[in-house]
Order: sequence, then C-alpha cells, then structure tokens
Amino acid sequence: MKTVAIVSTSGGAGRTTLTAELASLLAARKHPALALECDPRNVLGFHFGMREIPDDGLGAYLDAATAAAWARAGQRSDDDVLFVPWGSRAGPAPANAAAIAAAIAVANAAAIASPDWLRRLLAQVDMPAHGVALIDSTPWPSPYANQAISAADLVLVLAPAQPETCLTMQRLVDALAAHGKTVRYVATRLQPARQLHVDIVALLQAMLGEAMLPYHIHEDSSVGEALARSESFCRSTPHSQAAHDMNGLASWLSAWIDGAAQEPRS
Repeated sequence: MKTVAIVSTSGGAGRTTLTAELASLLAARKHPALALECDPRNVLGFHFGMREIPDDGLGAYLDAATAAAWARAGQRSDDDVLFVPWGSRAGPAPANAAAIAAAIAVANAAAIASPDWLRRLLAQVDMPAHGVALIDSTPWPSPYANQAISAADLVLVLAPAQPETCLTMQRLVDALAAHGKTVRYVATRLQPARQLHVDIVALLQAMLGEAMLPYHIHEDSSVGEALARSESFCRSTPHSQAAHDMNGLASWLSAWIDGAAQEPRS
C-alpha cells in the first residue's frame, strides 16, 4: 500500500474535496482505496454521504482509553472506498466555543507528543501493494499536517491560485526537502479568465519546475452543488472541466502507484 498526504499552506485549497474524489476515482481504477481524515473539522465524511459526525474515528487513537475505537470507525462508500472520519471522541464535538478550543488543544498536544503515530498506525493496515491510503489534513504548518507528511510515500501539495500561496509555498518546499519526501504540486481553484490566476500559476511553475504537475484543477460551481447533494462531482457532472482535470490527476496517481508498487524494497 502506498500513502499519499494531501496538504496545502492555506485553507480553501480543496484538500478534502480532492481526497474524496481521488479516492473514488482510484477505486474505479481498481486500486483498493482508504481515505483518512486527519482533521478535527470532520468534513470528509460528508463527501461520502454521512449526515452526522460519528463518535469513533481516527482521532480516538489519540486517547489511550479509546485507542482501539478507530479500527471500527471505518465505513464503506457507494464507490467502494473505505474511509475513516476523524470522529468527535477526540475532536471538537461540543457546540461551546471554549469547549471546542479545549478539545482541539488536547488533540494538538497528543499529536505533537507522538509525531509519527499515524505512520505507525498505517503500518498495521493490511492492504495490497497496489492499494492507496489518501490522508486529508489541516493546513500546514500544523501537528495534523506533520502527521500526514511523516506517514506519506508521496506528498501532494495543493497550490490555490491566490497571492498568499506564493508567499507561503517556499517554506513548505524547504520543509519537505528536509524530510526527503517525494513531492508533487497541483494548482487548484484556477480561473483562466483572471490574469492574476494565470500569472500566479506561471510563477509557481517557475518556482517548482517539473515537480508541478500539469493537471490544474479549475474552479467549478458543480463542486459545491455536488457536495450539497452528497454526490461526487466527477460522477454527477462527468463532462465538467474540474472532473476532466481530476481524472487526469487520478490517472497520473494510478500510474505512480503501479510504478511504486513494482519497485523492489530497499
């Protein structure tokens, strides 16, 4: 099994949407797919049709009293994707703002205290070599993003066509180089009619070189509409530009997984 961490340096880059869509598209390409939510916001499950946040999930692993609960939190989607939400047991379930902040602080402290718990957890998952685990995380830098990066064979960095991306990207590039990670970058939320977006993508291309994939994910209203209906936008609007972009990215990932699965272990 190969592990892909989906990260970004800002919110709104499309991490959760891409995690869910890529998991479904890779499952359709005959890759056993596991989608993991390493994010206390508990949004990933809604992309797979969940209506309520479950008690158990990946976050339960951080609590010694409920560490085994994460294993029974896995659910199977209509697209044959096994996904594990974060869950409310170790996340911000209370409605009170102070309680939410306290719950997140506890989860942060646990994640920092054990910087590789997610990597060790995934090592126990029994999946074939051509399987893939996709990890959704919070924006980097954060303990959750660091967990995802530590566990990853490939880090897929989303770079939305926004000015702040150019300001924050170099720090992440340097951090990933220090970790010795295999990294690829994808531009997201692109609107070609806006010259600023075109200029930002050109600047990122010059900065990142061949590490930047050619599959730019365009802004598409069908994404939000599909989420409101708890549907995959690649399935509900297969001829949209965003669906075309996502299928190209999924095909590249499929080829990468197959190539990596055939490499001899060192």
